[in-house]
Amino acid sequence: MSLQPRGEPEQATAAGAAYTLTFATGNQFSTRGDCAMCTGTFGLTGNTLATGPLVGCTLIACPETAFDSRYKALLAGNTTVALSATTLELSSLRGVLRFKR
Repeated sequence: MSLQPRGEPEQATAAGAAYTLTFATGNQFSTRGDCAMCTGTFGLTGNTLATGPLVGCTLIACPETAFDSRYKALLAGNTTVALSATTLELSSLRGVLRFKR
């Protein structure tokens, strides 16, 4: 996974860090941002993904980093979805998140 806040260079996750995004039935999603586990709701209209506020975030024995904060900020709100065989890209005026399968 990598992120690229608007106007900044692309940043890869730190070695050993795991960032995941999972969509489930009932318009629920969950994400793991290294140590934090969060859940929320989403809607998909065409290629626009709207994620609700993150709820139920928990930290697992580690402090939140600047990368974690940026990840959550880029994930929240409306994004445009681009999906290929190996990559999910979420882009908005805030920046870009890239997930690899």
